Parts: sequence; structure tokens; C-alpha cells
Amino acid sequence: MRKLLVGVLGLVLLAIAGSLLLHFNQLCGEEVQKEITSPDGRYVAVLMSRNCGATTPFVAHINLRRANSQFRPDFFSGTITDGEIWGSSNYSGDRFCWSGSNRLEIGYPRDSASRPPNSWQGVMIGDDYRNPLCQ
Repeated sequence: MRKLLVGVLGLVLLAIAGSLLLHFNQLCGEEVQKEITSPDGRYVAVLMSRNCGATTPFVAHINLRRANSQFRPDFFSGTITDGEIWGSSNYSGDRFCWSGSNRLEIGYPRDSASRPPNSWQGVMIGDDYRNPLCQ
């Protein structure tokens, strides 16, 4: 009985150590490239670059969040997917702007497979990056 208890305790300790190792040595890294706050100050659009190692391409992605909140990376992988509205490993994603308090414009190639949704929590998302309100 004692050997069984020691064996179970050993497995539990290995599981905890493995979880902590994955948490503190995450598979991916996120780097903020650019942040733009909406004209009314309620939302923030953030361009990030995701790096998951030498065998995968960098991914540029745009995430939205409310100005009074922060992004939370995944516990194990380190990726930030909260509010992700656009992502691509082919384009830099640096062309985006607010054309109004609740409207974000993203400039991406027309043939891009990654198209943003029409909206996110009350923010309309368009592709009219050349809109004069963005300049």
C-alpha cells in the first residue's frame, strides 16, 4: 500500500512539474507591434506578431479589446487569441485604423484567405483602409 501511495505521489509531482515547465517555457511568443485606441477611447486594436519556433512561420494578427481590459495569453502555449479578428502568415497586417468610434478598417490583399469578421462586440470591421477618416 505504501509503494502505491509513493508511486501516485510521484506521478502527481511529475504532472505538476510538467505543467509548470510548459507554463514558464511556453511554445509561442507574442510581440506587440502597434496599438491604436478608438477615437472615443473605449476600444484598442493591437497588431501582434506570433512566433512559435523555427518550424512555423511568424503570424501577424490583429486583436481587439476594451480599453479597460488586458489580453490573457493561453496558460500553456502563450498565444493570445482573445479578440483576434484577423491573422495571416503572408502579410504584415500593419495597415489598420479607426474610421470612427465603433469602426475599424483593415487593409489586406483582396485575395487574402484571412478575412476579418463583420463585427466584434459592437465594433464594425471593414476593409476600407483608404477611407479619408483613417488618414
